[in-house]
Amino acid sequence: MGHYATARLARGQILIPALVVLSVVFILTGALLANTTATFTLSERTLKDSQVLNFAEAGVDFAIRSLNDSGAVTETETTLGNGTFIVRDLTGSGNQREIESTGYFPNATNPKIVKRLRANAQITGESVEFFYGVQVGGGGLQMANSSQINGNVFSNGSIIGTNSAKIMGDVVVAGGLSDTPTLEWTSENTDQFFATSSSNRDIAQSFSATATGDVSKVAVFLGKVGSPTNSLTVRIATDNAGRPSTNSLGTTTIPATSVGLTPSFVEATFSSGPVPTVTNGSKYWLVLDYNSNSATSYWNWRKDASDAYPNNTGEYTSNCCSGNPTWSNAGGDLAFRVWIGGSATKIQDIQIGDASSGGAHANEFVNTTVHGTLCPNQYCTVDNQSQQPLPISDGVIEDWKNTAEAGGVQNGDYNLSGSQTASLGPKKIVGDMTLSNQSVLTLTGTVWVTGNVYVSNTSRMRLDPGYGSSSGVMVSDGVYTISNETGFEGSGEAGSYIMLLAARDTKTQISIYASNPSVGVVYYAGKSQIQFSNSASAKEATAWGMTMSNNTVVNYESGLANVFFTSGPGGGWSVESGSWREVPNP
Repeated sequence: MGHYATARLARGQILIPALVVLSVVFILTGALLANTTATFTLSERTLKDSQVLNFAEAGVDFAIRSLNDSGAVTETETTLGNGTFIVRDLTGSGNQREIESTGYFPNATNPKIVKRLRANAQITGESVEFFYGVQVGGGGLQMANSSQINGNVFSNGSIIGTNSAKIMGDVVVAGGLSDTPTLEWTSENTDQFFATSSSNRDIAQSFSATATGDVSKVAVFLGKVGSPTNSLTVRIATDNAGRPSTNSLGTTTIPATSVGLTPSFVEATFSSGPVPTVTNGSKYWLVLDYNSNSATSYWNWRKDASDAYPNNTGEYTSNCCSGNPTWSNAGGDLAFRVWIGGSATKIQDIQIGDASSGGAHANEFVNTTVHGTLCPNQYCTVDNQSQQPLPISDGVIEDWKNTAEAGGVQNGDYNLSGSQTASLGPKKIVGDMTLSNQSVLTLTGTVWVTGNVYVSNTSRMRLDPGYGSSSGVMVSDGVYTISNETGFEGSGEAGSYIMLLAARDTKTQISIYASNPSVGVVYYAGKSQIQFSNSASAKEATAWGMTMSNNTVVNYESGLANVFFTSGPGGGWSVESGSWREVPNP
């Protein structure tokens, strides 16, 4: 074969593999282009899915704003950029709502992407537990001739009356305690968050007992972040080589509703199970045990970062009370108070119940009739019941004040008279408030009055219907004077009330004067006193101390044990945590 033929053969042998390679390249390129196109189409669909979902989420936010502005959600179609959402209120009443929002591109045809979301909306507030017609702190209850309470009474101080004073219910007088704690460390300058992760669910502060006796009550300087819902377990534990023992001398609880976003001292008493007993000079631990953790809803036990409390400190761990926990230093002393021991209390000169009802507990009974018979009898129980803290902490009160102030501030007195009507709230009034001569004030949110409040001469105070089954609050830093046939009304739904709360800290002074019938109201003076006179009445009354003059009646309404106080229709609606959910299109 010649050189020419040999060359042609060599070129042919090279060309065939080249063509094969080129074909493979074309095939791969086509596949790659097809895959790229499919990927682009998928990415575009994913992007549109995300955008439409954002429209639906915007609709839920829009519904929450509508609830806060007007108390209602009207079914409406709203354009947002190049998208649209439609919102509906599926339930439409009360303080719990189910909201539906549908998002889509209005001009889309192929494909038409639609996302439908539902979420639960709720009015945020505080659930206050009133278990008694009257609950009294260490100041006790004084009852004059023919005064009467229709309901149960719990008092941390003695109840003293006359032979014609009556309590038509059950009565408990707890063992007495000094207002001053036995030992405390109240310095606090730094937040100490816990239950934010599994490693710090539980927290403890050591203390050295300065007396021997029962630990009747403790208090911790506590606030919450977000909305933790479960109660905290409070434990007193012995010391185990500089760490809390896993065994508890006694346990009690702090309800989440007793703790405000604003930190304050929150009390807890050991009312069930063994009461912890401590020995002078020994070290113990005050432990807060929580059963979960969250990055958004957790606790804040304020501390003194200087760690100046001698030979004591704060610690935290993942599990305080089982196995062999590892404790870490909290970098300071956590603010606390401890009461050790107590004093005697009594019920004197009171008729409790009638021939077929009534029972009582106290350290001592003096000239007291229970269940139709003079004590002692089987219905007069001599014991030493643990004290009960009053249900509203300073932190919750500060939260209410903050809510009111966020609605605006009016400088100067606020006055209504001569059949005037007005709506108010949320609002802070820097001055006094006077309602007189048949005037009517409708509360549309929480009101904070820095001065005194006077309600008289058949004036009325009521809640806006937007409160639904919730109750509303007025807070005063001064004195309430309620007289002359005044009336208080809820929203119109069952279980809705107005609470008049006196915030000032003056235990020996009266902050609420209630005279003549003033129905439909809850009175609260946690750090001062209430005085009832001239046939005054109330749905519930709680105070550090209370006096009742001749013919005064307090009627307790059954079912008031859990009253939900809220900031009202001017604010307070939010989406319930964890309730967001996508639902299929019909």
